[in-house]
Amino acid sequence: MPQTLHEIVEHARRQYFADARNTIASIQVDQRADAVHVRGDVLDREAARTFMQMLRTHAPSVNWCDELTPLVTGPDYNWAINLRPVADLRREPRRQSERLSQSLFGEPLEILRYQGHWAFVRLSDGYLGWIFVGTDAPPLHVCPYEATHDYQQQLTHIVKHSLAPCYAHPSGDPHEQVGLLPFGVRVAVVGQDGVMRRVRWPDGKIRWLCAADLLPLSELPQRSLAALKAVIPWLHTMVGVPYLWGGKTPFGYDCSGLAQVVYQMIGIQLRRDSDQQAEAGQAVAFDAIQFGDLLFFDTHTSDAGIMSGQLDPHVSHVGIALDRSTFINASESGGGLMLRSFDRHSPYFSPTYDRRFLGARRYIQQEA
Repeated sequence: MPQTLHEIVEHARRQYFADARNTIASIQVDQRADAVHVRGDVLDREAARTFMQMLRTHAPSVNWCDELTPLVTGPDYNWAINLRPVADLRREPRRQSERLSQSLFGEPLEILRYQGHWAFVRLSDGYLGWIFVGTDAPPLHVCPYEATHDYQQQLTHIVKHSLAPCYAHPSGDPHEQVGLLPFGVRVAVVGQDGVMRRVRWPDGKIRWLCAADLLPLSELPQRSLAALKAVIPWLHTMVGVPYLWGGKTPFGYDCSGLAQVVYQMIGIQLRRDSDQQAEAGQAVAFDAIQFGDLLFFDTHTSDAGIMSGQLDPHVSHVGIALDRSTFINASESGGGLMLRSFDRHSPYFSPTYDRRFLGARRYIQQEA
């Protein structure tokens, strides 16, 4: 058991704030004669209350003084909608820092604080990190929460091709192109001009996209295998897209980013990382794997360790089952989006995945 006050605080911090992907605790302790003052940033007031209660439970004789600062109620706190086709989420407020994830166009997020040209944000999946806001055109449309909710209610179509050009004029001429929206992004179509669709941006601007790049959401049944079966053929056209750590677009995917984007398209919200995704859904036996199940693997253990039976039960990779034996995934060692199979007679067979399989989870109930 921890003995000193600093050890008590550190023990409690590790217990409650162990996962820095979704929590924050930058905590300092100032010990005075009459009390121990606990300062620093936490995510919200509930986190502060819980943490202080843990300290009082560990050391009830100490006069703990709560001076924690909840970011959710801080001076910089606000809601926003991402205006960039894709924005990197970094571990630290600098370009060389690790890419943790990405925010796609139209995603609502919470701004927790600013530091120079960077904003510390919480994405819609709960992930925390830094987005570069720069000094050019604002990458985030800052607005009240109600505006983010209203925008989500107005979304009518989804980008079904890898990258959809968007234009400043309904002519669709190349010199009018102003950007590319990635696969899976939802947009608000408010009219049409021939083969072009008029789209309202979160900040009110009007842009045009080709109708062939979009699918009405009304034609994509949500939370069903039928919807997933409509999405998978589009995914097949992107086999060969490079691997990108933290990536969630056809510019590059990582394994869990691919699964998250695909399932979000059909109205199922997955958490960001493969180990988090493996905690939800319904467990499925290997012999019962079916289309749509998520398959989880240990890709951290060395080949020598695998051969000696030292499989690490920690999930580090995920794929999407296409049938009993075949799955699609984004593989760093394989170079990107690719097909793999457990079947030794399949051209996609990989003994690596066969040996490293940890389990399967079902997020969509199989249809009769």
